[in-house]
Amino acid sequence: MLHLFDLTEEPRKAEEYRIFSPTMLLVNDEHRWHGPFSKEMVQAMLEDEVEPVGYTVNQSEKVVEGALLPIEPESVLSTHTTCAGTEDEGLCMGKSEWVGKVMRTHGLKHLGYSHSYEGRCVGGAEFLPSEAVPYPIPDKRKGNAFLTCSYLSDEKHDFRTQPLRRLIQDLKGWGYDTLSVAASKDVVFPNGPMWWFEKKGFVDKGLLITEELHMAEIHHMQLRL
Repeated sequence: MLHLFDLTEEPRKAEEYRIFSPTMLLVNDEHRWHGPFSKEMVQAMLEDEVEPVGYTVNQSEKVVEGALLPIEPESVLSTHTTCAGTEDEGLCMGKSEWVGKVMRTHGLKHLGYSHSYEGRCVGGAEFLPSEAVPYPIPDKRKGNAFLTCSYLSDEKHDFRTQPLRRLIQDLKGWGYDTLSVAASKDVVFPNGPMWWFEKKGFVDKGLLITEELHMAEIHHMQLRL
């Protein structure tokens, strides 16, 4: 039996299952997984035969600067290839509506920046006011922003630094005094690895949860703005 939960409407589920990222696969209330998965992996989870494996990617420190677009209802449609893994931008319609609702509710000009390089979306930096985050994060003060998404990088490119740098400038101007993120210690999902944030000045504020299946220690990290 498959259950789908929209955590923006059911934050108690996020607290119950200790969820700190936009999507998570949970099989038999036991196996937790973030990031790409296959039909074969799910079948192995159902049969309790899956082996722990870390989803690691070497993170380049070569900062690439492309075009930044504020994350707004219209612009978020262009993230379909990176975020949904499809050429059908219609799969981002739900997020487009959600972005508009959050902006209206909290009086925000945008929710961060998407990053385009050589004509394609390569990631970006997205945030929410901490009081709007459905995850059970420790610091839900009005002055704390929460980085919901910080991607991508690979062995040759750091696409993450430029949009994060620009977002931090805006957050300072809007009166935020800290920026938090849930980041894995070594693996990519969610938002990892931690060392990348430490080089940006983020401080480890403590362990949130350990997810053995993909070898993830997810920590609460925070930057003073």
